[in-house]
Amino acid sequence: MIGLWGEDLLWQELLRQEGISFSSGLRLSDREITVLSQEPGELHAQRIWHYVESGGSLLAAGVHAAVFRLELKTVAKRLHWIAAEGDSPLFRNVGIVDIETLGSLLPEANTGVTDSGAKAILAIRRGKGFSIVLPFDVTKTLGGFASGPKQFPAETPRFPYDTVARASRGEVRRLVANCLRFLSARKGRPYVHLASVPGTTPSVFALRVDTDFGPRRDLEAVARLADRVGMKFSWYVNVGAHAAHLDFFADLARHGHDIQLHCLHHVVYPDYRRNMENFGQGKAQMSAAGINPVGVVAPFGEWNPNLNRALEDLGLEYSSEFCLAYDDLPFRPVVGGRLSKVLQVPVHPICLGRLVAARANAAQMAAYFRSVIDLQVARREPCFLYDHPERIAQFSDVLADVLQYGKERCGSTTTMTEYARWWQRRERLAWSARMSEKELEIRAEAGGDDFSVVLERDERCATLPAVPGKYALTALKWQALPEPVRFDPRSLATRTPNLLLRARSFHRQARKTLRGHRG
Repeated sequence: MIGLWGEDLLWQELLRQEGISFSSGLRLSDREITVLSQEPGELHAQRIWHYVESGGSLLAAGVHAAVFRLELKTVAKRLHWIAAEGDSPLFRNVGIVDIETLGSLLPEANTGVTDSGAKAILAIRRGKGFSIVLPFDVTKTLGGFASGPKQFPAETPRFPYDTVARASRGEVRRLVANCLRFLSARKGRPYVHLASVPGTTPSVFALRVDTDFGPRRDLEAVARLADRVGMKFSWYVNVGAHAAHLDFFADLARHGHDIQLHCLHHVVYPDYRRNMENFGQGKAQMSAAGINPVGVVAPFGEWNPNLNRALEDLGLEYSSEFCLAYDDLPFRPVVGGRLSKVLQVPVHPICLGRLVAARANAAQMAAYFRSVIDLQVARREPCFLYDHPERIAQFSDVLADVLQYGKERCGSTTTMTEYARWWQRRERLAWSARMSEKELEIRAEAGGDDFSVVLERDERCATLPAVPGKYALTALKWQALPEPVRFDPRSLATRTPNLLLRARSFHRQARKTLRGHRG
């Protein structure tokens, strides 16, 4: 049993993303692994220390772990990122973990590397137990909403970039999950969690289309591409630019496409009132045309708490903004001390236009997207790409090949709304797992046959239906996990301070803002 020390909402949401059966509270009994999400008092610190010494496993941040191990001296330092160094299992399928917070460096750390060159993580046996100490506070990292220009690794003349979340939430989650995998293995237990995709396929694939200001001919070209590759796309309509084409989108909806809201005016405001008017009027016009949106993606991938509040009050079910998160599983941001009513469904933030700006040719574009797909399949997570009508029409052959590749590698396709609604059902699934040395017991309420429980052990995995039952571990059908995508140290060049990038980003942001207000 995995236990969370405390009631931290951000930690709880991360564990729910992973689909882990866990309990919360200030107790240690029946917990083989404990996640220390807050600083314990002196009395509790002694209890935790004895828990580890007697055989328990602990995952903690250095700032908290130092409380109960006085000889562990931390050094406060601003951390921008940590990354793999060598083949540590803690960094399996993990890229650069952007943290952007005040961290706690440990002189005893023995795995991974920080942006300062120091070792990042301490993984150590203590007595009969084992501890992993991270150099940053997960709560502080996940609780931030800052965004800024960020480059992404690619074999292109320039690195592609966009304005995205400064903290890479997905990589933080994967690092934490790998720590829990490692600690489970130390206890001789498999890592048990709900699958992040429906059914038993390795991944699921979708294309999101932000219509922006695309002309009718390009919209029609996108629809033809969908027919060509046999997919239904998720379209997010800029109502202000496409008010004359709502009949076109209504027809697409009748043919099974996923038609949702982008905006009325192509801009995100800092205040609640104007965001409410912008997205409320756009939603109303779509409804008048017979389209009832339940999801939204905001212009430029921007997000702020006042936008979130407006979307909540409009009754929208989900949104997708890479200035809040990208390349991650769905989650509910914590806003004002509570979980948002609007689910966040992240996508990959680099599109064809960003690759054009990176001076990529057609072959490099295809190779880039294939690498994104391969990584998500290796992670057994969904792969959601996005783009715009003008570029899709311009590079339709490139994208056709990419989409066919994504369908084959991921094993299934979906739409953003279909997946968001599946995830909402996953959130409501009441289940738990109890493990002995030889047997797994699953307890679950009726929730549908498209949820799976995954066991991972020794580079192998087994998949079970998320229904009540007892299973002997030796009788399961174990298969090899997908080959991991190894971290390329050359990708760290994307984090080198770059004044030219900042200048280009500032110029691009000014043009986007001007165009958005005009639209």
